[in-house]
Amino acid sequence: MIRYIKGTIEEMKNVTWLNGDETSRDTNYVIITSLFFSGFLALVDLLVGIGIKFLMNK
Repeated sequence: MIRYIKGTIEEMKNVTWLNGDETSRDTNYVIITSLFFSGFLALVDLLVGIGIKFLMNK
């Protein structure tokens, strides 16, 4: 168990962490992408709902 923890600590020292600018940029990408896909899915949901209502009224 101790060897595992020591190995994990050594590996964590080799990790290249993002700086603040990169983190901000990537966070913005995630937010914009999430907004885009949520809007797209809302539109698809609306269209499917309209289609189902149209088919049920026939």
